[in-house]
Order: sequence, then C-alpha cells, then structure tokens
Amino acid sequence: MIRAVHVDIPSEELTQEVLQQALAGRLDTIPPSAALSLLSDADIPGTDGHAVLQDAMQNDDFEPHVRAGAVKVYMRAAGEGAVPALLQALESSEESVAASAASALGHVGSPKHLEALHRLRSGKGGVLSTRAAFAEALIVHRFGLADRDVEMDSTETQATPVTTGALAFVGVKPGPGRKDQALKAIKRDLPWFDIGKQEVYEVQCGPRLLEVAVNRDFMGSDGPGKLSKRPATPTVIAMQDVEYDDYYPGLIGLTRPTGKNRIKLELTRLTGEPVYVGEGTVERGEIAVDLRAAQAPGVAAVAGRIRLTAEGVEISGISGRRSAPKKNPEKE
Repeated sequence: MIRAVHVDIPSEELTQEVLQQALAGRLDTIPPSAALSLLSDADIPGTDGHAVLQDAMQNDDFEPHVRAGAVKVYMRAAGEGAVPALLQALESSEESVAASAASALGHVGSPKHLEALHRLRSGKGGVLSTRAAFAEALIVHRFGLADRDVEMDSTETQATPVTTGALAFVGVKPGPGRKDQALKAIKRDLPWFDIGKQEVYEVQCGPRLLEVAVNRDFMGSDGPGKLSKRPATPTVIAMQDVEYDDYYPGLIGLTRPTGKNRIKLELTRLTGEPVYVGEGTVERGEIAVDLRAAQAPGVAAVAGRIRLTAEGVEISGISGRRSAPKKNPEKE
C-alpha cells in the first residue's frame, strides 16, 4: 500500500497513465492533490515521476492550480535538476504557474538566474512580481552576495502585546526525536537546506511548537561577524502539524547588514510574505535582534529577542493571544 493525503491506495492500481489521468482530473478515486502527494512522497515502481510532473507543468489542458502544484513538487523531487523546466515555466501565460516557478527557482536556482527573475519582476505586477522579487532576494541571501542589493519592501509592524494575558516563550534544546523529524521535514521542502550544519532550538508558545534551526556557520566566536558583512539565511523555522504528527518549514530567516555593526532580520513565509521583522547590533562577537510581528492577517502580536553568542542562541519573548484579522474584500 502507498499512502497519499493520508488515504490508502493499493500500489498495484498505480501506473504512470493512472497518475496522469488523476492529475488531469479525470478520476473520481484519485483527486489531483492525492496524485501530487504520491509523486512527492513515494517511489512508484514503473513510473517516471519526473516525466509525469514535467508534463503536468507544461500541459495547458490541466487546471492552473494543478500545474502550479506540479511545479512545487518537481522542485522538491529534482532539486537543482529542475531548473531548466522552471525557467520554461516562468514564461507561462498562467500567472499562478509562473509565480510558482519563480518561487521554486529561488530555492534551487543560482546567481546566474537573477537576471531572469529581475526581468520578470520588472515586467509585471501583482503576485508574480512579488514572488519573483522574493526569489531574487532568496538567491542573494543563500549565496551571500554582498555586491547585489535586493531591497525588500518596508514592513509595518504591530504594537508590543499587552503583558497581561500574553503568552511567554523561551528557547530550549529539543529532544533528538523532534529535532531529527523537524530537520528532515525542512529538507523535504527546501533542497538547499544542509541538515548537517544545524543546531536546533525549540520554542513552545501556547499551543504552537516551533523548531528553530540555526546554521552553525553563523555561531561560535566568528559566526556573528559574518552576518555583519553579507546577506545570509542563518535560520529556518519548522512548525508542528499536530493533525499529522509532523513538521513543515514555515519561516525562512533572511539577514543583511544595514550599517556599521547593524543587521536586519526578516522571518518570512516560504513565498516571501514577512511575518516577523527586526533590527539588531553586532558587538563583541554577539548579535542581539529585537523582533516584532508584521501587520499581516493571521499573525499575532509578538515582541521577541534573539541573542546569538559564542555559547549558543537565546530566544525569548511574549506573544498576544489574538491574531490580526483578515482583511475584508474591497467592494467594487
């Protein structure tokens, strides 16, 4: 049996043709989402999953959301090998497909792909432009390109939560089981993530359980100084999915120097929307950053502090209990 979207499907019924039909929406027994999950999580005998996914990305007869989903799954499955197909998908007339390809390229592309993303960002607005801009920024930070400035939009932050009734949080070391589970979950979605370089700190805030992976390259006596010299991606935060007893990467940390001995930290969703932002100092081999929650739907007010010292990482703060409300659709 092979499990997809937590529904058991007999493996003998799965063939490449069946999966293609499912992605096309022609099967009642296997919805497109289940087919994508199967192609993402299972090695199906006799099936060239990469070929199925590439066909789904390019097939105009498929629903746009299926094609966009195939882009994401193919990036996860093929890693850097997905780049040629992603570049082709950038030219799609369907905005959702092109936007998904831009996001994926940020995770597996290299500096030589920056111009393609920049042209895409300059030529169109909306979601596609936003995704392309973040993909460009992600490549700059992943590769530490100090000579390439990609300024992110300014972010309005929420007020510090009222202490009365707020939820306090601190970082502690997790047990080995949760640490390994979280790191594997991050790697599953982010091919560039290096499991072997991470220290992990756990944050419990009310019902939310977060695993904060910090790259050791930016720890120790020399690490903080590196962050004051170039852009970087020093941390990824995994969030617990209680329903399925698993984790998923929820936030990527981007840092960049903003002046002498000062840095800016943005914790963004994987598609670039800022969730927490802050600035801090780099002094005597230590970093201290004060974070605030972005003014964004679904984000609770947070006042936090992150200190990176020679001994490790300290995380502390308080969180409000209520999230910012969703915006009402504008009436025409």
